[in-house]
Amino acid sequence: MGRVVVLDEATATRIAAGEVVEGPASVAKELVENALDAGAHRVEVDLEEGGRRLVKVADDGVGMDREDARLAFERHATSKLQRPEDLEAIRTYGFRGEALPSIASVARVRLITGQPGAEEGTEVTAEGGRVSFWGPGPARPGTVVWVRDLFFNTPARRESLRSPGAEAARVSETVASLALAAPEVAFTLRNDGEVLWTTPGSGLVEDAAASLFGAGFVRETIPLALDAGPVRVGGLAGLPSVARRDGRRQYLAVNRRPVSPRLLRVPVEEAYRSLLEAGRTPVFILHLEMPVGAVDVNVHPSKTFVRFRDHGQVHRTVLAAFKTALAGDLFPGRLARMGASRGAGLPGRTDTRRPQACPGAGLFPDARGPWLALEPLGQVGGTFVVARGPDGLYVIDQHAAHERVCYERLLDSAVETNSQTLAVPVTVDCAPGDEELFGRALGLLRQFGFEVEPFGGRTLVIRAVPAAVSGTPAQHLVADLMDTVRQTGSGEVELTQAARRLAACHASVRAGQALSEAEMQRLLGELADAREPRTCPHGRPTVLRLSLEDLRRAFARGG
Repeated sequence: MGRVVVLDEATATRIAAGEVVEGPASVAKELVENALDAGAHRVEVDLEEGGRRLVKVADDGVGMDREDARLAFERHATSKLQRPEDLEAIRTYGFRGEALPSIASVARVRLITGQPGAEEGTEVTAEGGRVSFWGPGPARPGTVVWVRDLFFNTPARRESLRSPGAEAARVSETVASLALAAPEVAFTLRNDGEVLWTTPGSGLVEDAAASLFGAGFVRETIPLALDAGPVRVGGLAGLPSVARRDGRRQYLAVNRRPVSPRLLRVPVEEAYRSLLEAGRTPVFILHLEMPVGAVDVNVHPSKTFVRFRDHGQVHRTVLAAFKTALAGDLFPGRLARMGASRGAGLPGRTDTRRPQACPGAGLFPDARGPWLALEPLGQVGGTFVVARGPDGLYVIDQHAAHERVCYERLLDSAVETNSQTLAVPVTVDCAPGDEELFGRALGLLRQFGFEVEPFGGRTLVIRAVPAAVSGTPAQHLVADLMDTVRQTGSGEVELTQAARRLAACHASVRAGQALSEAEMQRLLGELADAREPRTCPHGRPTVLRLSLEDLRRAFARGG
């Protein structure tokens, strides 16, 4: 007897279900995508026990007639494709036609659907892959699907589900990505009867983001908007102040389809390279629109990855969009805000103005001329330098500004190191157990321009320090650098950057330190010459600008 057999339909369907149904989140994803394909304006998702007991999705889209409702439970049935060549021009979410039969093969499913004006709707129930009822149902426009007892007939997979709270969190993240991709649709997510979040369906990405992450998050973003021929970019770029260490809050939608943001992480991170410290990742909500023939969505069963026909063009366009956004005012003033029209590019954006602070305070302008002509007026609180410019008033954080200047000096010293010999050598004692750090720390210290060597036991002797930090007590700086080596580990790039930031912080003027007029003028000139003067090495702002227009409006003066 041969070894090759044809699988029965039930087994084949369960195998197919494994490609589509990984848990409650994937069930919600497939059903919500079907609702969006049906033109829904409102989608409600209800969970019980995080979706382990129930996932319910209700929409007000175009419902199905009696025959279509029955065919929707057949494998490979779909209304999205008519010809093989349609695979090359996918315009919908659920084109595979596997969702309902795959879900029904591992759960108990009930569907009610109806069309506008119909006297009665249709109801279908299925369990374990078998349709048990197909007939008349309530006359409700749109579609409701109940998915109960997921994996009831596959105990091993049911046991692999996480806790109700963890599964609810995964559903929330999945549905949120769809809400951000389709901001014109109003979403509601509930778990065990409690509303987790809602979106207004206004069509603005900012409104959807504010509903999900809070209005404060939106205030820390900049609109993205670039039309580069066949590729259009829209969305929101997070300011350095909201960067994260866990890689989250990154959303990418291609032709309104949520896909993995890893596809375009390289150009995005390149745009933020000089603004973020090592280990921090930018947040963004990125929308791309392009001809359907320019992107292949039929490359992954879960449809979370796509393939661009011209990846280089997409890369360049995304990089340009982020660089354009990040080249302007990065840190709006934190003063009282006045209302303004909003809009963040795609989808369907016509107004790309953003809310203004006080109204419109921001970081220093793109033009360098006014910046070089600043005249220091004095200090406030021993922390901020106030300066007058031809286009407004400037407030400079003296420590953050000098930290940026010192950091770039240290970057330059990596190429050309100048050392300052100490009149009296300094010794530093390391704690017991730190002997292993000596080898790693010595190389790093010498790279920066320290002349340092072992002096017996756990003692180092320092004979010279980098000229850029010559005013800093050497023993304190070296001790902190040793701590940096201990905490950062062996990653050379991360360790070097962390050490430079630490050294720059030590060398900088402190908050509360009085500065003469000459010292303030020198600080402003040095910051103007920096390659990235808008932020300190940690991503905090250095300068706030209040333009003449801002001041006039704040004091209700015309002209």
